[in-house]
Amino acid sequence: MTKAEFIKEFAPYAVEDMKKNGILASVTIAQGILESGYGNTELAKNALNFFGMKCSLSGNTWAGSTWDGVSKYTKVTKEDNGKGNLHDETADFRKYNSIAESVGDHSAYLLGAMNGSKKRYAGLCGEQDPEKAITIIKNGGYATDASYIEKIMRIIKESNLTQYDKQAAAGQEETKMSITLIDKTMTKSPCYQSGRKITVQGMYLHSIGCPCEKAQNIINNENQSGAQAAVQAVIQHDGQVLEGLPVYPENKTAIRNWHCGSGNKGSGNNTHIGVEMCEPATIKYTGGSSWVEIGDGSNTKAVILENYKNAVEYFALRCKQFNLDSLKGGVVISHKEGHDRGYASNHGDPEHIWSKFGLTMDQFRKDVRAKMDGGTISVTGNVSVTDTGSQKINTLSGTVTVTYTGSDGVNIRKTPSFGGNVVRVATKGAAFTVTGISKDEKWYQITDGSANRYITAVPDYVSFKATPEQKESTAGTGYYRVRKAWEDAKTQIGAFKQLDNAVNICKANTGYRVYDKNGKQVYPEIKVAATVPYMVRIDIDDLRIRKGAGTTFDYWKDNGKTRYTGQGAFTIVKEKEGAGASMWGLLKAYEDDENGWISMDFTTKLK
Repeated sequence: MTKAEFIKEFAPYAVEDMKKNGILASVTIAQGILESGYGNTELAKNALNFFGMKCSLSGNTWAGSTWDGVSKYTKVTKEDNGKGNLHDETADFRKYNSIAESVGDHSAYLLGAMNGSKKRYAGLCGEQDPEKAITIIKNGGYATDASYIEKIMRIIKESNLTQYDKQAAAGQEETKMSITLIDKTMTKSPCYQSGRKITVQGMYLHSIGCPCEKAQNIINNENQSGAQAAVQAVIQHDGQVLEGLPVYPENKTAIRNWHCGSGNKGSGNNTHIGVEMCEPATIKYTGGSSWVEIGDGSNTKAVILENYKNAVEYFALRCKQFNLDSLKGGVVISHKEGHDRGYASNHGDPEHIWSKFGLTMDQFRKDVRAKMDGGTISVTGNVSVTDTGSQKINTLSGTVTVTYTGSDGVNIRKTPSFGGNVVRVATKGAAFTVTGISKDEKWYQITDGSANRYITAVPDYVSFKATPEQKESTAGTGYYRVRKAWEDAKTQIGAFKQLDNAVNICKANTGYRVYDKNGKQVYPEIKVAATVPYMVRIDIDDLRIRKGAGTTFDYWKDNGKTRYTGQGAFTIVKEKEGAGASMWGLLKAYEDDENGWISMDFTTKLK
């Protein structure tokens, strides 16, 4: 690679890095030139490592590294002992997937590496003088070459590299963000490998649909040869945005991603960028898009609201770069809205998780526009994590045992509410006498010494056992009981006035049913066995075929791809109860081995 070729290819990454990290582009380019021989060294060619970054470096303690922590390239290198004498040394070097990863990791190191309790290269970020910047780097112990500063400055002057500092500074105001973009290009993804591009007409917002706060986990799942999904970016609540597939604002294109499936009018994959948001670890899905809170509410609230704000910022950045009007119909939409428009599969995100917090796509679009115009965003809505300390306590007698195994235990509180009212923490095995339950049925009143205290009623944390007197006293009073069977009273995990509360707890615990005061099963609803076989119509295109009657069974795959029924008419030859649906039906094509079941909740019986 010639000098001109290297600078032309390398400079744009240094410019973008300066906008984000504040390290002079001229210094980054000059270091890359000196340490990679204009991209012609063995390390640069085989590992895209332009800065000699070793696998083991200053304890690897800095944040924001773009290296995957595994990929390496081993080679023999010449090292200077600080006196101009060279010697051979065999070492493992980091291997990257792209120039952007190499540049990003190098900058993350310079900004985050520590020397004891102090930053090794303190003062580098924002330094506008190239010579002062490279002096900070040299004095921090980056290079042993005694003439390193002079060599870097000579390269900067000979190639007029300060022009790129000016270029980056001109665009820096536009790209000032509280989010951090991290290149995680998914080179193994079929989307990336196909190289197919789309002309970007808008952006889809998704929520991942499972408890997962780490964006890297999502990238790992999608960066596989058989993956069925791949998005441009994944948003994490701490402000990190991992970019999985390239976008090209300069010509309004992007690598085509798989993010929304298709509908009766086509697919948003052909027109829109797809962006996923992570979800709180403190929720549990109970079927479809229904979920329950398994924490005290504070973490869920924080993660959702931070993801919202980070998504606004990322969408504002890309909308501005691609000249997209966020308020124009069909430009910035959710997965749910994409389905409603006929261009996506039947999903409810992110509204399924936003609705509890008063967040809407209409407000999101307005916030994106406000951010594009240099204004501030407004996270609206009344969060349903409220102080319930003054609510009525209904009498309840029994015992509750802590089952939570986490190191942080379960909080014992002064009032049946969230907030700063924690008295102490109970660990697994702790047992308490229950004297009441809050009106909203989220808190047990317990006896703790001489005072009334309160503990969560969520079954993921505690197990409640009613006394015989309680069971007798509540007979005929209208309580809905959650048990494995009506006759098996010892399995009861709750008694509730509100049917919705009982159903939610039932969904969150496999094998349980809800019974009314007379012992009639009310959830899942018992249906009169249908005369089989019979025909049904399926109107969705992503109904999975499972190997057994329930979501606890695996679903069929063909060459790694999920097997769906598709839309149309099908014959059902057997019915069976199972988790995740009111009833499951056996497809005729799988009758011999009885291993092809579908949820009947998505079917219409044909006469």
